[in-house]
Amino acid sequence: MNHFYNPVAVSFGAASAEAFADMLQNRYALVERVLVLTRGGDVEKSDSLKSVMHMLSKKETLLKEVTLYNPNCADILKLKQDIEPFGYELIVAIGGGSVMDAAKVLSALQRKQVQTVAQVREAITSEWYRGESHFTPWIGIPTTSGTGSEVTCWATIWDEECGSKYSVSDVRLYASEALILPELTVTMPMRLSVATALDAMCHATEAYWSVHTNTITRVYALQAIKRIRRTLPLLIEQPDDLALREQLSTASVLAGLAFSNTRTTACHSISYPLTMLYGIDHGIAASLTLAAVMRHNLAALIDPEKLLHAFGAADVDGVDHFIQSIYNQYGLPGRLGHYGATVEGIRHVVSLSYTKGRMDNNPVNLSSEELERMLVSLL
Repeated sequence: MNHFYNPVAVSFGAASAEAFADMLQNRYALVERVLVLTRGGDVEKSDSLKSVMHMLSKKETLLKEVTLYNPNCADILKLKQDIEPFGYELIVAIGGGSVMDAAKVLSALQRKQVQTVAQVREAITSEWYRGESHFTPWIGIPTTSGTGSEVTCWATIWDEECGSKYSVSDVRLYASEALILPELTVTMPMRLSVATALDAMCHATEAYWSVHTNTITRVYALQAIKRIRRTLPLLIEQPDDLALREQLSTASVLAGLAFSNTRTTACHSISYPLTMLYGIDHGIAASLTLAAVMRHNLAALIDPEKLLHAFGAADVDGVDHFIQSIYNQYGLPGRLGHYGATVEGIRHVVSLSYTKGRMDNNPVNLSSEELERMLVSLL
């Protein structure tokens, strides 16, 4: 497939913030009520956001902190009930992937009346929202550099009660606009900085080999991987270096654009139960199997040498060495056993790893027997 589509208007850097605010003022002149979702910590008071927040101050706004990590159905119900009376006409999401995922779900489900967690679950799993004639527009301003949610059209929602993970997905859930301000990522804790960078690296790699890969996606993917490979080892010594943060923010957007047209594959599919069962940070969970899945897929890849070169590696062992070096450098456990996984637990992970639209997006079939052997080897 050689078709690429992404409708998000992306502005990059603090120098573009004033023009971005002017553009929003013109485009949404008739909008009266704006829901502002933030990660908390007074991020909306950041100097780089002054022009945007000044523009929003001319509207009736509801500011809501969304201090969630991996939002679940219960979180969405409470958030929806809290903001429902406001009648928002536009959503501005200032935060990481969880904040932007919440914005997408609120966009899709604004007109759906739900009173219980079961009704939220049903609204999502039945894809009721696809029949809705109008979605509330939303704007993404990421404060992390890894999820790419500001340029994708789906949200991940977890269901702890059922031990499941769902996607809310529709082409109308692309953000109208996105403003990328690397300055906002400087305050991220180091572990989150690394985990989100690893997530972006997996997004790019999986986009490169997805069954839906295309020429443009692969260009974006390779550029994202190169930037992360060169920058991430330096961040530990210079966490406040804006040039490094700019490189990681650029890589995140490029990876987001890449997988916005392909979705992810086996690594992400396997990561969901690893996060759910063992609490492994999402980006780290996806990266733990990256080299092993790459080895499994290698013979089916288009121009595999280009992918290896992006990692600065001659072979898959070199890719594995790079990932392990990042774990060692940042003091992150690099084996599943370090997180509490056992041989018996691996069987449960395998049973939950076949997410529709992810595992079947992998270029080479991965049987449950092969997956179990792969994961046991990573203990």
